[in-house]
Amino acid sequence: MTGPMTSRSAVQHAATMIQPAASAGGLIRGTVKTLMTVTEAGVETDAGESVHARQAASCLLAPAIGDRVLLCMIGGETYILAVLERESQHAAEISVPGARKVTISAGEKLELNAPSMSLAARQLTLLARNMAQTGQFLTSNFKTIVETVVDKTIGARSLTTKAEIRTAIITEVEMLNAGTLVQNIDTVATQNSEIALVTAQRDVRLDAERVSVG
Repeated sequence: MTGPMTSRSAVQHAATMIQPAASAGGLIRGTVKTLMTVTEAGVETDAGESVHARQAASCLLAPAIGDRVLLCMIGGETYILAVLERESQHAAEISVPGARKVTISAGEKLELNAPSMSLAARQLTLLARNMAQTGQFLTSNFKTIVETVVDKTIGARSLTTKAEIRTAIITEVEMLNAGTLVQNIDTVATQNSEIALVTAQRDVRLDAERVSVG
């Protein structure tokens, strides 16, 4: 009687030991089969069990279908602690589950390098003591642009402005230095001033069907 009972107890004890170690807070591996929400997934463990797992806050790489993940089951909850392997065709999404604000900081320098980069935001604020932009092409499409600067300098080989209506308000002095000034007005050119001076070193010419002075 003692032998069979001892053997049966040993078998039961062994069966208990080979149950997922996660029940005691251990780690197991699995494969993501379905995505229920952004942070919740259905995972099949290596033992063939199907479990519902949540992305842990420390797992910054959001899981995707087909990922090999590391799971932790503790207190009746299952967490995805890390993504171990991922197929190359899946894009990597970095996120913090449940976080409404994320801050990335560096003591000296932070670099983002990629052949192509996209940034989408409802509101974007850039604060910098010095800012430099370098590139071959720049295209901006905005409904309204407001600029407030103390001093602004533009250096360009050629500059073209096209607008239906253009208004410039200069409260003090406007200066124009040009090698040659050409103005083509389709209909009417009007200039109103308290004092107007026209000075030329050689010639002043007025050419029209009718010229009125005074």
